[in-house]
Amino acid sequence: MRDTKNNKKHRCVGLVMLPLVATALHASEMEPPLSEQAFWGELPVVMSATRMSQPVVDAPVAVSVIDRRMIEASGAREIPELFRLVPGFMVGYHDGATASVSYHLSEDRYARQMQVMIDGRAVYVHAIGGIAWSTLPITIDDIERIEVVRGPNSASYGANSFLGVINIITRHVVLDRGTAVKTNLGDEGVREVFLRHGGTNGKLDYRVTAGFVDDDGFQERFDYKRTQTASVRGEYTINNTDILAFDAGVGTGPRGVENRSTLNALSPNREKTELQHHQQLKWERTLGVGESVAVQFYHIYLRNFETFQTLPITLASSGGLDWVVEPMAVDFGMYTHRYDLELQHNVNIAEGLRAAWGGGLRDDQVWGGANLMAETEVHNHLKHAFMNLEWDVSNPWLVNAGAMIEDYSTTGTNISPRAGVNYRFSPVQSVRLTGSKAIRTPSMYEYAAKYAFFGPSNYYSGSTVVAPGPAIYQGYDVGTRQVGVEKITSFELGYHGMPIRGRVELDVKIFHDDLDDLLGTRGVSPVPGDLDNRHSVFVNRNVYFIRGVELESKLTFDDNSNLYFGYARIKNDRILKNPVTGNIDAIVDSRRAPKHSFSLLYMKDFSQGYSAGIGYYFTDKVQSWDSGSADRVRDPVRRLDLKLARKFEVLSDEVEIALAARNVLGKYEEMEVLRPKTNYAVLNEVYPSVYVSVKVKLD
Repeated sequence: MRDTKNNKKHRCVGLVMLPLVATALHASEMEPPLSEQAFWGELPVVMSATRMSQPVVDAPVAVSVIDRRMIEASGAREIPELFRLVPGFMVGYHDGATASVSYHLSEDRYARQMQVMIDGRAVYVHAIGGIAWSTLPITIDDIERIEVVRGPNSASYGANSFLGVINIITRHVVLDRGTAVKTNLGDEGVREVFLRHGGTNGKLDYRVTAGFVDDDGFQERFDYKRTQTASVRGEYTINNTDILAFDAGVGTGPRGVENRSTLNALSPNREKTELQHHQQLKWERTLGVGESVAVQFYHIYLRNFETFQTLPITLASSGGLDWVVEPMAVDFGMYTHRYDLELQHNVNIAEGLRAAWGGGLRDDQVWGGANLMAETEVHNHLKHAFMNLEWDVSNPWLVNAGAMIEDYSTTGTNISPRAGVNYRFSPVQSVRLTGSKAIRTPSMYEYAAKYAFFGPSNYYSGSTVVAPGPAIYQGYDVGTRQVGVEKITSFELGYHGMPIRGRVELDVKIFHDDLDDLLGTRGVSPVPGDLDNRHSVFVNRNVYFIRGVELESKLTFDDNSNLYFGYARIKNDRILKNPVTGNIDAIVDSRRAPKHSFSLLYMKDFSQGYSAGIGYYFTDKVQSWDSGSADRVRDPVRRLDLKLARKFEVLSDEVEIALAARNVLGKYEEMEVLRPKTNYAVLNEVYPSVYVSVKVKLD
């Protein structure tokens, strides 16, 4: 009965969208014939595939572009929400402060196989893995566009560019001169204020941004976040060929941490504080058309402060005596430093042949508290070199080839190659065939974890200690420092072009990915005093075959409206191998990715400064995070978001007021672990919500 109801909701959304599309198409048909320039239109130029500026039809891999208009029309408050638009992507929340963004595979909330960059700075957290989204010192209004490489890209950006790369490109500082203030107020205790000021002083252009976010998190959960951010970005024009850019920012604030343990007293509700800051400096010299040399250095620091005391636990009672685990002082604190230096040279080697090559050094330093990594500091030193070539063999053939060689102090030397060929059967249409290999290095937690509780116990008669008990140990994850890299071999056949008079941009991708040696945990014999025998070590054990098709389309109409559509059909199989022979014992449908998912975003500009956005998202059944049982799946999710905005002037100042209604179709469960409700009485449930946004640009 529920499926019938959901199908009706689905059809209702379709009925809402069809008149909008029909109206836009009718308006297009009434327009006069297009000029030649309008007929061919303009395809996006992307940098993220090969480190070279390329029309998207020349890129060797699928690249999605989320532009400024899509960002505004979506009604998204937080950056991770934007990736619901991208085919094959999954977005979930572990709690109100912890978002996860993954592609094709979602084993846990850390999404360790995705690389995320902001203006050339990798923000992947090497300590635990994944991205600390909530303390990134960047606001959604700072972003000009996001390029999403849908597929392995270690050839360009190295390890951890495993399943895909998200490249966030902020707005140029000269576009944000003046002062702007924005506030969001809404359900679930959402209170946000952002302030931005941009200016110029001689050869220096700059932008300063500050923000405060207050969010109560999910209903009936102890998972609030209070975040303060500040950043400054500038560009100093030295002369006609040289530019010095700098960027610095900080994000910090407390988070509510709810009990997530089967033994509640071991993990009481508590507060932790997150801190993240960075400094980035880049010098770039233009050598000629399409030629440049750049040197970049950045430092990232991330710190979690999480210390607390457990409650006493009575394990057993017999003969008038109680066996009690005494309160334990627990330190889950962690910090990580990253120092990165890189040189890149873009050069035209010969007519039709160009390259982007370079290399760099990196040092990752990670320390974990007594109960996380036994107060140990681990270093991972990296030396790397890369080259990407683009060879315009002869019209219509184009070849892209490249590789990255990396030497890590923890896992040794690896090479990640890629080669592809594009056949361009018109200036705005091409077919591509590409093969690549990529790796992911273990996070320092997977490499050297010592995640455990430990402390004394005593025997009590009433409130009096009568005898000491055995030492208590609750073991979870242990890193052996012997794990290797994860590996992927990927093949992609695709099409990108504008097939209908420049009004339709279309991308089709057919893919087959073999993932091998993925890290997971394996149970081992418990140590004496282990409370519930959950002791495990990290090993390279998981194998997946992932294959499917993705579609992405952008329609542009002459009535100031656009329609974006994304769809993915994914078959995700887990391969079970015999641990002795290495032979395949079974192939299991893992449900680690939804078989079907799609997104729609309709954008319309009206007269008198009005604009509207309608976003619809569907995600099929998917296995929950961290769940070893394939029958623990989240039901299909259908989500509808609406936004209406108006811009107008008041005393020469530009004002924008927007109303956003989110998830109006009703509540759904998030991607949290679906354990029995005896342990997790309240799950993450996303309810309908509304927020109002007011933005003022001061003249």
